[in-house]
Amino acid sequence: GPHIFNADLYGTLTEERLLSTGSGSPIAYGIIESEYREDMGVEEAAKLAFKAVAMAIQRDIGSGDSIDVAYIKVGDRYRELTLEEKKPLYAQFVKTVY
Repeated sequence: GPHIFNADLYGTLTEERLLSTGSGSPIAYGIIESEYREDMGVEEAAKLAFKAVAMAIQRDIGSGDSIDVAYIKVGDRYRELTLEEKKPLYAQFVKTVY
């Protein structure tokens, strides 16, 4: 099944069920923990990740001002959401234009 790994500043690698890092992570965790389901598909999980980062950006200046979402599916290559795929997500979740 899917795996998420975290490499900390000291090089320690840990496997996590859910993961968020950075100054906006408490906000992102709030969204992720309230909406994540084990049976989510990749596309639905990517949308949730986008939403979590969007909420963090709006409430934490240190979270930056843009969102990139990428994933790897079994038997497939690394894939990032395109700008065209992200436009409806920005419209849905980002209340402020930066």
